[in-house]
Amino acid sequence: MSSDVPVEPVKKEESTSEKKGNMAIAIIVGSIAGFILTGLWGDILAGIIAGYLAGSSPMRGAIAGFISGLLGGLAFGIIVLLFIPLLQPLLTPILGPFMPLISMLGGIIALLAVIFSMKAALLMAIGGLVGSLIAKYI
Repeated sequence: MSSDVPVEPVKKEESTSEKKGNMAIAIIVGSIAGFILTGLWGDILAGIIAGYLAGSSPMRGAIAGFISGLLGGLAFGIIVLLFIPLLQPLLTPILGPFMPLISMLGGIIALLAVIFSMKAALLMAIGGLVGSLIAKYI
């Protein structure tokens, strides 16, 4: 006596191995890459690097890219704040009475660098997402 009910074969689940990366290394390397590489594509490429190093979880990649972008922008803002006073002796003979204004503008420029770091952080978060997907499927 045969049964008319079709029996489906048992399928093995595809094992997608989760590659766990090191978040600290991903953030440090991503920050350095974001500081060196500039522009739209540089931020995305630095995010891809951070996301790839963070591992195959898209959330880890996006977080690594975002934090790397913030740290890279903050480092740039701190460097701007440090170098404006060092340039004052060179600029004083040229600009003379405008030097107090320029020292005030140094703080504004550093603040703008931090604001623009948010742009870098968002682009690097997108790149981190892409980098983590690359790490997962390659």
